Amino acid sequence: MSNSAFQFASPEVLTKLASIKPYVLVILTKGENYGLSDTPRIIQSEHLPYIFEQRRDNEMVLTMPVMDNNSDIAAVAIYNTTDKDEVKRLMDKDPAIMAGVFTYEVVTGMGLPGDKLP
Repeated sequence: MSNSAFQFASPEVLTKLASIKPYVLVILTKGENYGLSDTPRIIQSEHLPYIFEQRRDNEMVLTMPVMDNNSDIAAVAIYNTTDKDEVKRLMDKDPAIMAGVFTYEVVTGMGLPGDKLP
C-alpha cells in the first residue's frame, strides 16, 4: 500500500497497513427466483453444502448472510484470492446461482490478514 495514498495517516496506522492485502469479495443479491417455494430447499440442501466445501478448501474465508429482509443483498463473502475470474467460475457453479435464487457481483477489497470476527 503506497504511503502517498495515506498522506494523513499516523505512523502507527501506516505500520498496520503495511500488511494489508487484496481479497475478492462477493455480494450475493436476491435473484428472480428467490421467493419461489423451492428456494429454502435449494439454499439448504445445495447452496450451503457448496459454500462449506469452499470454506473447507480455504477458497472462501468468510461468508455472512444478510438478515435485513428489506434489502436485496442476501449475503457477502470473502475469497482468499485476487483472481476475480476464478471466483466467478466458482459462483457460476453454485446451485443457487444456477437456479436463479441469487445473483452476484464480484469486487476487490482490502483486508488485514488474520482479521477475524469476535
